[in-house]
Amino acid sequence: IRCRTKGESKAYEIGFKTNFAITAGVLIVAILIVVPLAVLLSPRTAQFRATFRKKCQAFPETSQRCEDILRTFEEAYFGKDSCNFPEEAYHQLFVKNPFIHSCYKTMFWSGTKDLVHQFTEKRDNFITLEGTLLGHIMNDLTWCGRKGTQETFIYFCEECKMNPVSAFWVRASAEFANYSCGHASVMLNGEISKPFDPTSYFGSIEVRKLMYPRVQSLTVILVTKNNNVDCSHESLQVLRNILDPEISLYCHSVKE
Repeated sequence: IRCRTKGESKAYEIGFKTNFAITAGVLIVAILIVVPLAVLLSPRTAQFRATFRKKCQAFPETSQRCEDILRTFEEAYFGKDSCNFPEEAYHQLFVKNPFIHSCYKTMFWSGTKDLVHQFTEKRDNFITLEGTLLGHIMNDLTWCGRKGTQETFIYFCEECKMNPVSAFWVRASAEFANYSCGHASVMLNGEISKPFDPTSYFGSIEVRKLMYPRVQSLTVILVTKNNNVDCSHESLQVLRNILDPEISLYCHSVKE
């Protein structure tokens, strides 16, 4: 039997400590990765409900119904997969909570989210989808369910094209456009290559729901900084071609 020399024992001790340190380091890194992932994948039902209630109660006329609204909303996605989510799931939500603003105040937008809301906040004669009850509540929120659970999750909800969030806005956009009447308006961004984008919510859903004689005209507010784009832009001709031919189209170019 051969015994280790003093030098070999020292080398073995150093090697053992090194391997132990490496293993411990790997475990720590693994824990640091796994723990945040577990946190992200855990439900956030209570947190989401608190935010929902707070935003709902900002509307005095519906503050007493917030629990019913929340219940109907959760029924739409609880226990369901977040992929291939149908917009029809929100049918009852909009049936029970119809728009109540004056239909002729409708203001659509595309590429001008912050600007249009700054504009409408100062004026009572226009209202955006985000200025309505359901639009206000869901604005800037993310949510989804999971099969086999009655919980709300807020991370990894939008990995599929048609998910609970996008399905809500598709349905909301269609309902908002169907509700509009008289003389509608839309604020477009004149600083981008296509002020009117046929693939946006406005271009693919809302403008296609505007029908004469319920809607008589649509006014484009084209916002620019340097006046490089005006109402003759080719994308606005695309808008004209998509819009109901009986609806009059007007345009005003304004500086931001």
